[in-house]
Formats: sequence, C-alpha cells, structure tokens
Amino acid sequence: MLAASTAVVAGGVLLPTSAFAATPETPQVGSVTTTGAGHGGHSHHDIAKPAVKWVKTTDSPSGITVKLPGKATLQKLSAPAGGTTVTGRVYSVKTDDGLIGFVVLDVPDGQEYLNDGLQGFLEGYNEASRDTLTSTSSQKTTVDGRPALDARLSTKGSDRKVGAARFIADDTHIVQAVTLGSAANEKDMDQIHRQILASIRIP
Repeated sequence: MLAASTAVVAGGVLLPTSAFAATPETPQVGSVTTTGAGHGGHSHHDIAKPAVKWVKTTDSPSGITVKLPGKATLQKLSAPAGGTTVTGRVYSVKTDDGLIGFVVLDVPDGQEYLNDGLQGFLEGYNEASRDTLTSTSSQKTTVDGRPALDARLSTKGSDRKVGAARFIADDTHIVQAVTLGSAANEKDMDQIHRQILASIRIP
C-alpha cells in the first residue's frame, strides 16, 4: 500500500514526501486484521483494532520510537533538496482496506515545512492512487513543545476512506503518522491513530 516518493517544493527546497497508495516492491512483513463493527455486529472487511499486538519500532538513525499495531515494513527514502540530499525512513503496516504509516524525514529546521508536508503528502497520494484524498480540516498544535500539524483526511466515492495525519517538526526531523481506512471503520481507525500518537517518543 505504500510507496515513496514524490517531491514538493517547500520554501525553495525539495522535500521527499510519502505517497501511501501503491504496492511496494518489497513485500509487507505483516498485516493487521481486526474487527470493525458492521451490520449485526459482523464485518467482512476487518481492519486493524487496538487488541492486536503492538510492536515498538525504533528509527535507528534518529532514535525516534513509536508503537505500531503489527510488525512494520521499512522503506528508505532519498531525494535531492537544494544541492543536498534529504533522507528518511517509512514504516508501514498494511491493513485489509487501508494503511498505517510512520515516517521520519531528516530535515533541518523542519518546523518551516509543516504545511508543505501535508500538501506534499496529499499530492503524492493522489498521484499514485485512483482515489482523491483531501484534508477536511487541519489545526496547528504542539507536541512536547515541538510545533505540529494535525489533519483529518477523506476520499470521495462509494469506497470512501477516512483517516488522520500528524506532522511533528523539530530542529532536525519531520515526523509523520498517518492512518487511513474505510469510513465504515472510522471509530477503530481513530482509536488506533490516538494510540500511535501517544506512543511517539522523540529524543
């Protein structure tokens, strides 16, 4: 479900962004299967649910950690940026009908690029997907004193997906957490997203 990377111009600098919409060349290590409430309490389209085993994932270069609902697949990013190369890592857990992703980008002064990070993510997703993903709302906030941006996500059509993203910036990184799944399982996806956000630790 996840492929990188398109680039977005942010203040004259090309930043890699993650496009969560195509099949990666490397197979997924694990998938999350959970129960979403459907008609009569049953669903044939099960997705991730917090009852699954949560796995602590460490981004070795930065020391940033997160807990994800399943073993993540790592994909490395590299893109030109104003005469240098910006690197990053994408950690993804595949669900039956959505995605769960965590991204660490090595970007100096990351707080300058929060809005561009959201726009770049949306553009990258839409380039690689048949869906059209939009941000239905966004809000600036802080996480442990670091500037951050929260966004609600949605696609249109009969197979509508909803989700959320958070972008956190510090002096040397942009951290991105994204969950997206079927609108029928919105409550489960929201709960997963909250648990992911609560588990992020930035040294």
